[in-house]
Amino acid sequence: MIAAIGIDIVRISRVKPNLRDKVLSPEEITLYDSFGSEVRKQEFLAGRFAIKEALVKAFTGINRAFSFPEMCVLNDESGKPHLEKPVLKGFRVLISLSHEKEYATAFCILETEQS
Repeated sequence: MIAAIGIDIVRISRVKPNLRDKVLSPEEITLYDSFGSEVRKQEFLAGRFAIKEALVKAFTGINRAFSFPEMCVLNDESGKPHLEKPVLKGFRVLISLSHEKEYATAFCILETEQS
C-alpha cells in the first residue's frame, strides 16, 4: 500500500558546487569527486538534490525527518538509483530520477511492506 509520495524538479544551473557538503552524504561525495567533468558534477548534485527533496516530501507524509547528508542515494549495477540510507523498517522506498537538458526531476514512493 502506498504510504506517501514525493516529487521535485530542479533547474541544474541553479545548483552550485558550494552545496556539495549540504546535500551529499560521504559516499555520494566520493562519487561526486570522482567525476572529471564539472558539468557531470553539477548534473549529479542537481539530481541528488531533486531526489532528496522528493524524499523529504514523502517522509513528511509519514512523520519522519532526515537531513540531506543523512540520506544516501546510490546506483545499482544497472544504474538505477536506490535509497541506501536511511533504512526505513516497514517501508519499501521506490525512487526515479531523470535529467533533461537543464532540469533534473525525481519521484519517490513509500510503500508499506506486506507482512
